[in-house]
Amino acid sequence: MRLKTFHADSLSAAFALVREALGEDAIIVATQEDDEIERGARVTAAVEESEEDGLDQWDGAEDQADALERITALLEHHGCPRALTDRLVLAAADTEETDPTLALAGALDQLFAFRPLPEEPGGKPLLLIGPPGVGKTVTCAKIAARVAISYDERQEQAPVVLIAADPMRVGAVEQLRAYADRLGATLRIAEDASVLSHVLGSCGRRDLVIIDTPGTNPYDLQELAFLIELAEAGEMEPVLLLGAGRDAEEAIDLAKAFRPVEARRLLATGLDLSHRLGALLAAADAGRLAFSDVSRSPRIADGLKPLNPLTLARLLLPDEDAANDFAMNGFSSEGETPRDMAADDTTDGRDALAELDAYAREAIAAARAESGGSPRFGRNDPNRHRGDDGDGNES
Repeated sequence: MRLKTFHADSLSAAFALVREALGEDAIIVATQEDDEIERGARVTAAVEESEEDGLDQWDGAEDQADALERITALLEHHGCPRALTDRLVLAAADTEETDPTLALAGALDQLFAFRPLPEEPGGKPLLLIGPPGVGKTVTCAKIAARVAISYDERQEQAPVVLIAADPMRVGAVEQLRAYADRLGATLRIAEDASVLSHVLGSCGRRDLVIIDTPGTNPYDLQELAFLIELAEAGEMEPVLLLGAGRDAEEAIDLAKAFRPVEARRLLATGLDLSHRLGALLAAADAGRLAFSDVSRSPRIADGLKPLNPLTLARLLLPDEDAANDFAMNGFSSEGETPRDMAADDTTDGRDALAELDAYAREAIAAARAESGGSPRFGRNDPNRHRGDDGDGNES
């Protein structure tokens, strides 16, 4: 099947272009006429390249056209940029799949890379970066929990090191300390790149090292420069976190603005607050980022979900029977529920992580009360530490 998109000033003019290019047998896959569409109208059409097998081929073409039409409509619903939507639909047509989910999964596999975060200790330290409010500190704990819980069950020290590189924000260190204490992980604090380099040098090669960074405005050159200095403090892998509910064009701008930090993976957060995920596709495409994992809530017990082409396709195209569950919970996949996204699916594991959430909230509240509610520590505040373990002890 050949598939092509035509643009014209009106739908009638676009249909004329379809007939001229593909003939009377062309199947209309999708149409759109909107003031926001450049030149007024867009028509996507498909035609079989061979007439062999007659009716069977025609039926297959109609089934595939239906699948492509559904993919097109839902990508537009998600706010996916037009050019990227066209590329995905063309790639889906190449798969010759008649099932929309499988066709989209094949297209995603062609256009994007998928690299879930490690679930075992070792490897490069992970530097979590992103704008304010995307859940970097909570995500640190979620990544750590996947490793630490298995060691806790064996009553062993978890080979996990959490590094707070945002000691200026009230509650940031206390929150990370609460997670480290309950997970049996080690906490270190680094207020700048030189201290971070020293702390990284003290970590073991078999440790899972996760670095929490300040929420960064990438358009503020001073903030971006500080983040770049952190990223250059040692051999590590920056991971960009973005919330799912952003405008697609804004997400593109952010992904490009963070490029100097050289992130290679995108971790999506806040899927419980957004059912339109086009911004994530746009950001990954513009920033040349591999999809890693998704986080559907700020609760540690809800964990992270590794992404692959099929799971992402199911997020974008939920089954009709699961539409209500998707609308309520933001996730549905092959019988899975949001409960399945927990870092540990045992009752004891989930209870422990729920207690961890509550413990961290108490630590943050206490820190804010102690600081008088100020959002940041002062430059000379005694609670600021240089490369210590959170209790004033030098690392």
